[in-house]
Amino acid sequence: MKKILIVDDLTENRCLMEGLLEGAGYSTVSAPNGKEALDRLREASFDLIISDILMPVMDGFQLCRECKTKAQWRDIPFIFYTATYAEKKDEAFALALGADRFIIKPQEPERLLEILKESLAGASDTAAKGPVPEVTAYLAMHNERLMEKLEKKVADLDRVNRELRESEKKYRLLADNVEDVIFLLDMDLNYAYVSPSVKSLRGYEPAEVMSQPAFATITPASWELAMKTLAEAKQLEESGQGGFRRSWMLELEVRRRDGSTVWTEMRISFVRDENNQLTGILGVTRDITARKKSEEAMAASFQNLRKALGGTVQAIAMLVEARDPYTAGHQRRVADLSRAIAEEMGLDYDRKEGLRMAAMIHDIGKISIPAEILSKPTKLTATEFELIKTQPQTGYDILKEIEFPWPIDRIVFQHHERMDGSGYPLGVKGEEILREARILAIADIVEAIASHRPYRPALGAEAAMDEIARGRGVAYDPEAVDACLKLFREKGYQLEKS
Repeated sequence: MKKILIVDDLTENRCLMEGLLEGAGYSTVSAPNGKEALDRLREASFDLIISDILMPVMDGFQLCRECKTKAQWRDIPFIFYTATYAEKKDEAFALALGADRFIIKPQEPERLLEILKESLAGASDTAAKGPVPEVTAYLAMHNERLMEKLEKKVADLDRVNRELRESEKKYRLLADNVEDVIFLLDMDLNYAYVSPSVKSLRGYEPAEVMSQPAFATITPASWELAMKTLAEAKQLEESGQGGFRRSWMLELEVRRRDGSTVWTEMRISFVRDENNQLTGILGVTRDITARKKSEEAMAASFQNLRKALGGTVQAIAMLVEARDPYTAGHQRRVADLSRAIAEEMGLDYDRKEGLRMAAMIHDIGKISIPAEILSKPTKLTATEFELIKTQPQTGYDILKEIEFPWPIDRIVFQHHERMDGSGYPLGVKGEEILREARILAIADIVEAIASHRPYRPALGAEAAMDEIARGRGVAYDPEAVDACLKLFREKGYQLEKS
């Protein structure tokens, strides 16, 4: 978004110009005189400067000269936008200083926006590319002419005010015809202006909105958010951290005449006077109801997809248990413990959910192992154990063809790997093993030791704790071990009974 610095000593001119430019998609910062404009330039970068001429403290000519003689600001397009009392020699002087354009008020808003767009694109036909020889002479005359203009400004004050009112009408014409709703509140949150487009958004005439209290225009939840944001903004202002021109973007639910509501995106910023004191709040509101409905539909679709995925995983888990009835409930208990360990370790929701899904089907590779081996009541032979060790690879081969939003295939593939490389099937170690697989390994071992097996009775949870404590940092991930020990020994965690 292009950022424009507006320099004008009249608050109403700055507000109208801000409304025009922000309604056209630009970001704006304003200053009441040249001196404060230089302060703004030192604080941030800008794409264009638009300035009046006659201002207190430092006028537009002095500001332009400062900008065009400093390397860091020289290439910023500088446009004078001044009243009709300006003379032809003023334009020549402005261009001699290096200004890109010299525009006489009032201009049709559409034409003014075209000129700004041309200047930002570097397409100005009248831009002066640097000082010309006449600069020295003009500079010598500058102080004398400035005094003359100040005297003339006082004498012609009534005429200038009439011209400003006419200029304001032009800006209001544009504000009144944009689709977005432009509004201005005083610091007591009373409406000072609202554009006619509010009729399309809310069904009320502007005059009706002007008589409404601000809190009645939005839902209670949105009002609470708006007040919280405003309080934070004022606190920043009081602490001196607010910045000269800062805005806030909110999504608020707005009330309509017929009792319905619409979702809007509202950009608000403070309005300041020539002394940099807050005088009001400028807002631009856009209807985003269609976008919100689309987001809600996508969220619902995603939730349905997750439910379907969960059902698929549950079906696979039941298939595995049917093949190995003697360890029924093993995968479910491992999934519950895995998630509890991950919670203790501070993993985010998405990773915990992916780990739980993987744990629910981590033994899917058993479908390739003969049932008599799975239920054998005696110790396995070396050949039988080698066959058992193929189950992670089988599980990986099955799961890699399914489009999960998590690396479930790799978690299952690695859950028998060990930190020191002594695991299987690949013998990888340390950080080469997925964090989720390291957690699953702990949960799988604890459940296996604590529960009954065809070839031995249950050894109990404490025996499982002793085993993982002995292997901490060698075979097992130390953080996962510590989390598991804390769950059982300090928080009273218990494995679900079969």
